[in-house]
Amino acid sequence: MIDCILDFDPGVDDAAALFVMKNAKNLNLLALSSVSGNVSIENTTRNMQCLANLLDIDVPMGKGQPRPLIRQPYFASAHGDDGIAGFRKMIESENVRDLDSENSVEMMHEIIKNSSNKITIIAVGPLTNIALLLRAFPQDKEKIEQISIMGGSITYGNMTSLSEFNFFVDPEAAKIVFESGIKLIMAGLNVTQLATLTETQMNSLNEVDNKKAKFAYNIIKYYVSNDTGIHDPCAVMALECPEIFEMEDMYIDIDTQSQETRGMSYRNIRREKDGEFNCKVITKIDLDKFGEKLLDSLTK
Repeated sequence: MIDCILDFDPGVDDAAALFVMKNAKNLNLLALSSVSGNVSIENTTRNMQCLANLLDIDVPMGKGQPRPLIRQPYFASAHGDDGIAGFRKMIESENVRDLDSENSVEMMHEIIKNSSNKITIIAVGPLTNIALLLRAFPQDKEKIEQISIMGGSITYGNMTSLSEFNFFVDPEAAKIVFESGIKLIMAGLNVTQLATLTETQMNSLNEVDNKKAKFAYNIIKYYVSNDTGIHDPCAVMALECPEIFEMEDMYIDIDTQSQETRGMSYRNIRREKDGEFNCKVITKIDLDKFGEKLLDSLTK
């Protein structure tokens, strides 16, 4: 069993990732941490609380950073104004659990410090919280087993021709994480853009008559009309069912310049020739098994 913290910016595909986490057999969720990304921190945090209530997830929850390390916030229109395709009203409730912390970086530190096991972080939004954790509490590195990331790309981008959204939003944070020396798994756009549900699977989801499945169907139907890739579950599945992926050891650098290369992740072949690697990069995905696993998680 892998002890995990999920750091995310829900977000439709972040919500899908939480569905997978809820139904994972090999992952033990210890906490949820919000971060500014797809929408504002107020929206991602409220979405986190409402999703946890919907899925009956009872773990500590912390509010993360409201903006990137040094850049201005940048939001994603594909998720709608509230972050979950305008459907938060379906899961809004006065009974959501209160936040356990107004500073999720400190919350994560306390969990890591006090755990008898090493902790795995799953980070599927901008890496702002994780970079601050590593800078503020460098001693925690020894107790972090690995970080499974949805972000970056080794081919093309969706913000610029070279840059993926999460790394584009906070490239400085991504650079800190990739230079941390911690074991990393990168589910980049080159693979996650392919990860989706077929029309048949969407129809199957729509036929399930429960609140969770109806909510999932509505948000995903809206989302895939703008972005076919259901990206974030890949970072969870890379730990829960790694057999559906192929991974390759690489050395990934992050560009922090502006304009076209802002947040670009690229393979440093020179360092690899010297025997240096900082990341396992997902290079292939079994799309049939991905769809089966996601559909199963959304319908339970």
